[in-house]
Amino acid sequence: MTNQVDLKALWEKVEDNVKQKVIHPTLWRTLELAVPVIIEDSFFVVGFTPTNFNMSGHLTVPEHRNAIESALEAYSGTRLFLRVIEGQTVADWKNVKIKEADAERLADAKQKKREKESAITKTWEGLYEQVGRGYANLPLRQLPQARARFIESVIEDISDAMDDLIPEGGQVDELTERSLARVIDRAGSLTDVPPAMIALELKRFRERK
Repeated sequence: MTNQVDLKALWEKVEDNVKQKVIHPTLWRTLELAVPVIIEDSFFVVGFTPTNFNMSGHLTVPEHRNAIESALEAYSGTRLFLRVIEGQTVADWKNVKIKEADAERLADAKQKKREKESAITKTWEGLYEQVGRGYANLPLRQLPQARARFIESVIEDISDAMDDLIPEGGQVDELTERSLARVIDRAGSLTDVPPAMIALELKRFRERK
């Protein structure tokens, strides 16, 4: 049933059936303009020329789609889902699938990027909160030596986070840079130490590792 003659014959039966059940002249005209292309993966693919593609929406209105798919099942003996494309050849259908696969890969890449950014943000947010809690529980935090020990501890924690979140030899993205700076600023504001000094000590610490 996948050759062109069988497709045309099946589509003609579907047209007649739908025209009897749905009184809608514009839908009738749209059915007549649609060209059956292929049956693939339970899809009955019909196509339109670029000029007529704007009419294809009449086939996908739920009421009309249901009528068409019911007729397709009745005359083909199997459950088929209507698929509408711009183009009227198997090559056009292949191009549609390629574009959709590319779009899906792009969407997956964007989703993975969002998930990665979310994980990075949560990690740095957790460290930001940890710095605040650590300083609040720091004994004798009014003493400079206590603050110095606290800064050393924070630098180690920041360095560990950098090891986890930044690939070795990898470039640091803007999100990570800003998140890192926020934690350093937090430590600096709590200990009254310029954040640039903490950043410098962090750099030296990592160079010694």
